[in-house]
Amino acid sequence: MGFSQDFAKDTVVYGLGRGIKKFIGIFLLPFYTRALSVDEYGILETLATMTMLGAAFLSVGLDSAVGFYFFKAGKNERGKITFTLFVIRLFTFIPSLIPVLLSKQLSTALFGTDEYVIPVAISSMLIPVSLLMDEQSKLLRYFRKPWLFSYSSILKSLINVALGITLVVWLSYGVTGSLTAQLVSSIAVILFIFLFFSRKKYDYHFSAEWAKKLFKFGFPVMWAGLAIWIMDSSDRFFLLHFSNLTDIGRYSIGNTFSQPVLLLNMAVQMSFSVLFFDFFYKEEDKAKPNSKQIAITGFKHYFATSLMLSLVLSVFGKDLVPWITTPEYTAGALAIPFLTFSHIAAQSYQTMSPGIIISGKTWHFTWITAVAATVNIALNIALIPPYGFTGAALATFISFFTYWVIKIIVAHRYLPIPYPFIKIFITYFILLALAVIIPFLEIYRKYDFSYLIHLMVIFSGFMVLKLMGFIKFETIRNLFKTFFR
Repeated sequence: MGFSQDFAKDTVVYGLGRGIKKFIGIFLLPFYTRALSVDEYGILETLATMTMLGAAFLSVGLDSAVGFYFFKAGKNERGKITFTLFVIRLFTFIPSLIPVLLSKQLSTALFGTDEYVIPVAISSMLIPVSLLMDEQSKLLRYFRKPWLFSYSSILKSLINVALGITLVVWLSYGVTGSLTAQLVSSIAVILFIFLFFSRKKYDYHFSAEWAKKLFKFGFPVMWAGLAIWIMDSSDRFFLLHFSNLTDIGRYSIGNTFSQPVLLLNMAVQMSFSVLFFDFFYKEEDKAKPNSKQIAITGFKHYFATSLMLSLVLSVFGKDLVPWITTPEYTAGALAIPFLTFSHIAAQSYQTMSPGIIISGKTWHFTWITAVAATVNIALNIALIPPYGFTGAALATFISFFTYWVIKIIVAHRYLPIPYPFIKIFITYFILLALAVIIPFLEIYRKYDFSYLIHLMVIFSGFMVLKLMGFIKFETIRNLFKTFFR
C-alpha cells in the first residue's frame, strides 16, 4: 500500500476516535451553555488556559524528544526510553501541588474572589494528569495502534459526558462539576491504556543516560511550547484584563466550533509524523527524493481538506452557534474564520518543517516562537481594547501565520522540499477572505444571506483549490477505493 493510502487510513482511524470524542464533547454544549452562564463558561476557559500553561512548562519538551529518539534508536532501546519518560511524568505531580496550595490566592488574582478555590485546585491537578495521559496516548501512536487510540478517546468522552451531565446539569455543581468530570475521565484513560497496552511495552529500567538526552533535546522545545501557549491561549488573560468574562465565553464558543479543524490536525500529526520519519530513516538515498515527495503529497491532502472544512464552518457559523448553544453566544461565530485558519497555519508549519527536527537544531523553535509570541502579545494589547474577542482571534491568526512563514524558511535550509509556496499562500488567503465575508456581513451588517449564497461561496472555494492543483478527482477516486473496495 502506498504512502497516500497509509496516510489516509491512519488519519481516518485517528480522526475517527478524536471525531467521536469531539462530537460527544459538542453533545455537552447544549447542556453546559444552558446550565452555565456566559461568564461561567469564561471561567472554565480561563482555568483551562492555566492548565495548558502548567502543562507546557512541566512537559519540558520531552514528548518531542521521545518522538525523535524513538525511531532513531534501536528497537531494544524503545522500552527503556518510554519507561524513562513515564517515571519523569509521575514526578510532575510534586510541583503541581504548589498551585493547589495557592489555589485561594490564584482564585482571587484571576477572578477577584476566593469562590473558585476548588476549581483552581482541580485544574492544578489536571496538569500532571494531562501530561501522563498524553504520554500514554503517544505510545499508541509510536507503535501504530490507531484503533486502540480511538477506543481510549471514546472512553474518555463517554465518561466525561456522563459525569458532566450528572454533576453540572442534574446536581448543579457548575464549574467544579465540569472540571471534576475532566479529571476523572482522564485518569480512567490512563488506567485503560496502561492496563491493556503500555505496561507490556516498558522494560521497567529507568535510564539516567536517556533522561539526560531527552532533557537536552527537549529543553529548547519547552520554551517553544511556552511561546506556543502565548500565541494560542494567553489571549484569554488579555481578554480578562482588557475586556470581560462574557467575551472570553463567546471566544471560547468560537474556538469550540473551530475544533473540527484542530481534530483534523491531530489526526494528521499522529499519522503523518510516524509514517514520514519511518520512511525517511529507511530511505537509503541521501538526497531523500521519495521522502520529499511524500511530504509534499501529504501536505496537499491536508491543505485541501482543512481549507474546505474551515470554509464550511465559517460560512455556516452564525447558524450553527445559536442552534447548538443559545443566542447569547451567536457573536462567537466571528472568531471561527480566524481561529480555523490559525489551526491550518499551525499544522502546516508542523508538516512542512521536518528539517529542523531531523537536523536536531531544536533551538530554532525557541527563537521562532519567541518572535511569534511577541507579535501575539503586541497585537492582543493593540486589538483587544477596541475589538474585544474578535481582535484576540485576529491576533492569534497573525501570530500563527508569522510562525508558519519563519519556520518553513528555516527548515528549508536543513531539508529543502520544493513545495509550491506561491500557490499555497495565494490559495490560503483567497479562502480566508471567503470564510470571513459571510459571518461578518451577517453579524455586523445584519445581512441575511440565503443558504444558496452560502453554498455558492463554498463551491467557489472548492474551485479555487481545483484550479490551484490541490484537489484532483483522480486522487479522491483512489482514496475512495482504498476505503470501500
